[in-house]
Parts: sequence; structure tokens; C-alpha cells
Amino acid sequence: MRVELGEAQPSPWMVLGLVALLVGSFGPGLVGGGLALAALRVWRRLGTSSRLARWAWIVWILGPLPILLLPVSHIFNLNPEDALRTSTTQVRYLVTVTGPAFFALLPGALKAALVLQRFLPESRAPGQITLITAPACIAAYLLPLGVLAQLAFHTELYLGLLLLACSPVVPLLAARRLLRRNTPEQAARLVRNIGVGQGILAVLGSALLLGWVGEHPLLREWLGHIDPIWVLAVVAKVLASKWLTTIVVTDLLIAMLHQERDAARALAGTAEGETLGRRLDALGDSMRPTRRR
Repeated sequence: MRVELGEAQPSPWMVLGLVALLVGSFGPGLVGGGLALAALRVWRRLGTSSRLARWAWIVWILGPLPILLLPVSHIFNLNPEDALRTSTTQVRYLVTVTGPAFFALLPGALKAALVLQRFLPESRAPGQITLITAPACIAAYLLPLGVLAQLAFHTELYLGLLLLACSPVVPLLAARRLLRRNTPEQAARLVRNIGVGQGILAVLGSALLLGWVGEHPLLREWLGHIDPIWVLAVVAKVLASKWLTTIVVTDLLIAMLHQERDAARALAGTAEGETLGRRLDALGDSMRPTRRR
């Protein structure tokens, strides 16, 4: 962030606003990264590591939002020039850093289902989670693609982004197999095949995007002015958000499955358990498609 003041001295309110922006931009990343490293250090103590990873996710993803959502220019009563600088900085950070990190949440949750399949191949939970998260992930990817198709349609660009957006389709097509009781070997093979399918779509989509960029000299020249360090930072933020989300969601899913098992044992043979069983049977039967005779 660069602020040019010339010979004029900055007002105290502007300094306070810039400090708030700096804290909101760098503080959550530093604290969240430290908590994530601490979770990695104590990975043998799963309970402590899981709690640290959960707090790292909260600080890493949600930490910048309080500052980014505040109308800093209005609160600190900045003049028009200072307001434009601070607002532009906030919007740029929100679009280029925080936005991509949120887009990585659904893929991270979908990846957690595949990780859980490797740990618990006999469980139906990975398939159920895939059926929920994969459609939501596809919709989140296709929405900006639809906006792009209406505003600036280019065949190579559109097809490349479409292939990248269709990556969640691969685990969705394999959801029926994820719902089965698999052996460890079958689960490993299934997850590996899903990864290969997603990798093929990613390679084809990236090749189309690179071909589209190569056909536009002005675009190549514009990309040449982008700071590579900034690009690497954005990519690292997205990948770190996805990996951290995968770890946190996997831990939560395992904890929920364990709690559900304990609850089922506690209700077994009780009146409450029989009542719950009858209600679930009635609801399940009512939701099944009727067969025509």
C-alpha cells in the first residue's frame, strides 16, 4: 500500500485509519499462520492440534472482515482524496485476497469428504457430504462464469474457465461409489481416480486460458506489469485457505460422527430412541419416490 501525501502532514484520523487497515490486512494472516504452525508442531496431540487449527481458520479467514466491512473513510471523516485511497485499498484487498480465500472454502470442504473416505472407507458420510458440497461448489463457480459470459464472451476464455469450474463434477459423479461400504484399497483407488479426473480438467482448462492470453498482445503486456510476488501471495493465500479448511472440516466431521455414534448408543433400548426411530422411518418412507403399479 502506497500513500502519497506530498508536503502536507497527515491528519491524526487518517493515520488511525491507515493503522486500522494495516492491522486488518496483516494481523490475521500473521496470527492465523502462527496458530497453524503451532497446530502442525503438536500434531501428535490431536485434540490440541485440532483446536489450534480451528482457531487458525477463524482468524485467517474471518479476521480481516471486521476492518474490511467498516466504512473507514466515513468513520474517520477523511477528505475525498484520502477517502479514495483508503477505499481503493480496501476494495483491492477484498477482491484479490479475501474473495479468493472464500472461494476456496467449498473446495476445501469437498476435499475433506475425500480425505474422510481414506480414513473411514466403510462410512457413507463422505458420499453424503459430497452430495451436499459438490452442487454448492459448482454453483459458486458457475455464477461468476455466467456474469463473464454476458459481459465479455471469448470462446477460449469461457471454455477454459468452464473446465476449471466443472472440477467438482468429478466427485459428484462418483458420489454413488462414495456412498458404498468400500475397502481401504477401493477407497484409495476411488480417491486417486477422482484426483486424476480433476487434474485432467485443470490441465485442459489452464491450457485454453494460456492459449487465450497468448492471442492478445495487449493482455500479455498488461500481465507483464503485474508483480510476480503479488501473484504468488494470492495463490498461496488461496491454497493455504483450502488446505486449512480441509483440515478443520475433516476434524469436525470426525468429531460429529463420533458424537452421533455415542448418541445412538445412549438412545439404544430407550423410549426416546424408539420414538426417534419411528419418526425417522416415517419421514424416510414419505420422502421415497412412489412406485407406480
